[in-house]
Amino acid sequence: MPTGVLLALLSAAAGEGSALTGQREPARQVVFVCEHGSAKSLIASLWFNRLARERNLALSSVSRGVEPDETVPAGVRENLRKDGLDVGDFTPARLTAADLAQAVSVVTIGADSPLFAGLGSASLERWSDIPPASTQYEASRDAMRQRIEALLERLVKNR
Repeated sequence: MPTGVLLALLSAAAGEGSALTGQREPARQVVFVCEHGSAKSLIASLWFNRLARERNLALSSVSRGVEPDETVPAGVRENLRKDGLDVGDFTPARLTAADLAQAVSVVTIGADSPLFAGLGSASLERWSDIPPASTQYEASRDAMRQRIEALLERLVKNR
């Protein structure tokens, strides 16, 4: 296969290009932030990515922490596995200004950061009443999924 054709196929598979050429647009990114980047924001990000992919949307998300843990807690990892979501070798990462600069939306889940000061209210959403994922995983997941569905609808509507 010629290199140009292979690169075009790989680019299309990665979601790059434009709708006019039959290729997808680059994915717009949502940043989910929680205190440690290893539970609520990770759960939200994995569910967001799954639901966006199922709808064939050019949207993706990342999980970030204000004070990130070194690893994902075993209970969170196991509950995500039961939901069919693989954490793989994910390592929680610290929120950066670059993350926020690239985001179409930022969702903070019970965390605050001085980096939020520059964000407008239209791009920052606060989910402060999500149950703790460590002790109430299902309730936490379900509350976030409901909000993720609404967020996806808004992002599609506001393209």
